[in-house]
Amino acid sequence: MLQLVKMSMKLLLRNKGFWFFLLAMPVLSVAILHVKTDEDLAFFREETVREIKELYHAEDKVAYYGKSGEFVVKVYDASGSALSEMFLENLAKDGLFLICRAKTPEFTKSDADAAMARSGFEDRMGAGLYLTEGFDEAVLSGDVAKGMTIYLLSEDERFKIFEREIKGFLAEAKTMAELSGKEGDALASELEKFHSEDPEKTLRSMARKGSATLTKEQVNHKAHMGYSFSFLTLCFVFCGVIVAHTTIEEEKHKVLTRIQLTGTSNLKYFVSKFVVSAIVSVMITGVLAVLTLFIGQEQLGISRVAFLGLVFLMGLIFNSLSLLLGILSGEVMTANFMAFTIWSLSCMLAGLYFPLDDASSFVKTVSYVMPQRWFMDSVDQIFLGDKRGYFVVLCITAAYLIIILSLGGVGLKVKKIEQ
Repeated sequence: MLQLVKMSMKLLLRNKGFWFFLLAMPVLSVAILHVKTDEDLAFFREETVREIKELYHAEDKVAYYGKSGEFVVKVYDASGSALSEMFLENLAKDGLFLICRAKTPEFTKSDADAAMARSGFEDRMGAGLYLTEGFDEAVLSGDVAKGMTIYLLSEDERFKIFEREIKGFLAEAKTMAELSGKEGDALASELEKFHSEDPEKTLRSMARKGSATLTKEQVNHKAHMGYSFSFLTLCFVFCGVIVAHTTIEEEKHKVLTRIQLTGTSNLKYFVSKFVVSAIVSVMITGVLAVLTLFIGQEQLGISRVAFLGLVFLMGLIFNSLSLLLGILSGEVMTANFMAFTIWSLSCMLAGLYFPLDDASSFVKTVSYVMPQRWFMDSVDQIFLGDKRGYFVVLCITAAYLIIILSLGGVGLKVKKIEQ
């Protein structure tokens, strides 16, 4: 067994492609962890208010703004007055609604109706709002229907809160106008002065042990880790295939036949290749361990030991899987195609590139066939301080390895019979 492992390692280390994947892919995986986005820099910034999102055109989509399940409201503002500005800012500051405003002084009621009808099919939002040119006069007179039109564009229960907030502001504005005798810009100034004495509001994203919700920072770490795992999966599957290449060459040049004549069983031969793939996983993890020293602990989101442990276990699975498929295929080109297919499909269906929260139940079910999905779910548990995440990845790794070794032994026997 030891002699077989040494022979395979010598052949492997002579392969230039192996060195490329061993060094280049870990570098890329660590580089993606090191990348900082604007959202990274804003995670711990205590945002005191939410501002109105300005749209350049009336037809601009607002679905892209509701990334975290906010109640998005699209506003066509034909008023443009100080009071309408105060009204929309008041809704935005509540933190319950995401206000996206398009300034449309040329819009009539029929234009707004047609635009909202299109948005109902082509866009995604909780509600729509049209403010008429006579918004100020309508507020002062109490005839709200002349000042605005509210469009219900979803079944979200938060719409009721949205209506209450609107009624509350309009009642407050009318009362202030009656008490102060002011209107227009002067009334808006009075309302602003009145609200300046309100307690300052902050929005924070928090999670604690046992919570089922990740903070924004943790969600961002998880997204970066998904991309990192994608590069590492590519590294593992092709390193496994390169190990399989040595087996294909040994079979082609009758080296395998001579090994079998020494009394070595097919299962023992396959296990020796599995040991080589395990050594390759250790080497890749070692390279990654050195590279992670150049980035801070906060960029990983979890401890280095936990991260490297996940990488090593995932490497065992994919190195062994691609080794098995490469040996059974018996052709270098076929093995390469299979490795690329495993990498692309498994990463996509496991949700490494994008979350699968809105995917169909069928896709979600299929995703649990992919090892990376279990690892990403375990990352969630580790983020939340649940130590069961480590137990899950150990069980999943053991299950996959048992299946791979079993299929490897059976596949080699069937292949021998066919020969």
